Amino acid sequence: MTSWDDAIDGMTDDELLAELGEAVAEADQVTDRQRQAARAAFTWRTVDAELAELLHDSALESAAVRGDDDVRTLSFASGAVTLEVEIDGDTVRGQVVGGAAESVLVQRSIADDQPIGLDAGGFFRVEDVAPGPVRFVVRAGDWMLTSPWVAI
Repeated sequence: MTSWDDAIDGMTDDELLAELGEAVAEADQVTDRQRQAARAAFTWRTVDAELAELLHDSALESAAVRGDDDVRTLSFASGAVTLEVEIDGDTVRGQVVGGAAESVLVQRSIADDQPIGLDAGGFFRVEDVAPGPVRFVVRAGDWMLTSPWVAI
């Protein structure tokens, strides 16, 4: 494979400008799908600022005896905002604490995203959640908190 430095080595300024002109002319051939992919890749530049930290997962606690009906609790935080989640069978309940959140988006790797409204206290409830990877995205205007993926 030829590197860019090797390719332009020996080119005159006019040849280089002509090559760059052809590259710019190809911009009209970019598909909508390519533009969407580029925008999605660009959003990853702030992923560290948006990704919440897992503070607590009751499934990681050691216990001598666990029943089949145990409720799993998870806590995520980013800045002053905390997302508390409780998983009881196929029901997920939660609360956004410390922020004026508008909604929670439940993202699944095997299903469509599920937007959930919050009540005045920041509480939400989702039923019929199948086992598998899930993450939660809390939205408040232009700001959002995204939990890491967890298996439920």
